[in-house]
Amino acid sequence: MNAKQRGEYFRKFERLRRQLDTKYYNKFKESITKQFNNFANRIKRDGLGAARAQLGLDLWEKELIKIFESLYKEAAVLFGNSVYRALKIEANRKAMTFGFNREWTDQMMDFLMAQGFVLVSDITSTTKKKLLSIVKKGIEEGLSVEEIVRIIKSDEQLAYAAFRARRIVRTEVMRSSNMASMMAADKHDFYVDKQWISARDNRTRRIPRDQFDHVELDGVIVRYDETFNETGKDGELVAAMQPGDISAPPGFTINCRCTVAFIPRRDKNGNLLLKPKLNEATIY
Repeated sequence: MNAKQRGEYFRKFERLRRQLDTKYYNKFKESITKQFNNFANRIKRDGLGAARAQLGLDLWEKELIKIFESLYKEAAVLFGNSVYRALKIEANRKAMTFGFNREWTDQMMDFLMAQGFVLVSDITSTTKKKLLSIVKKGIEEGLSVEEIVRIIKSDEQLAYAAFRARRIVRTEVMRSSNMASMMAADKHDFYVDKQWISARDNRTRRIPRDQFDHVELDGVIVRYDETFNETGKDGELVAAMQPGDISAPPGFTINCRCTVAFIPRRDKNGNLLLKPKLNEATIY
């Protein structure tokens, strides 16, 4: 794709992503706000020491996992079907029925079974640190329990919950949409290459301002089973299968808006390069 085509593709995916952004932003915001309120109420009921000791022993992580499961399942169907159809049109293949929705959602759930705890633990850990820092600062300043509770429930902390929810939903919608895209591209009977598409504006990661540079990655094409490679500001090499790859550093993925597109691979005569069909099992 040229720059204009990449821009059109990016905008199309952003429109789809906004559907999930709007829906799941409120879910994450409500969950984080609930954690703040529960902690404040526990301080009032049990005291500072007991509340701090119990922090993280509630069911908040299970609640977050449910939100992740719902988001990733929805992304699998929405983006999986979008990419599958787009590639079929680009390859000029005859329209055929397909029913990969269950397979894609199962793959997403397998991913969450393996990595969901890591994603949720990072969110939980950040929220715990924030709550404990409020308590620590309040104690150092000689504030009463009532004053500390008021701070935890203040408009400033509600704004923090909103900020955290926005960052989480942006990252996870991006991550899940690109995973679904990879799954869909792999289902065709022809080979594809993949292309990194970045958001081209002043918020896009770039060195030296940022640790990593997504401006330089924009337009890079590699084979489907190869990684996109980038060297960070400190010489750190990052290899990612797609934007949002969980194996990449957080600074490479958090708040990322990049997407991955696919190009049917053709021979010198312009014919699609088809994958070999599995031979029938040989009976010995």
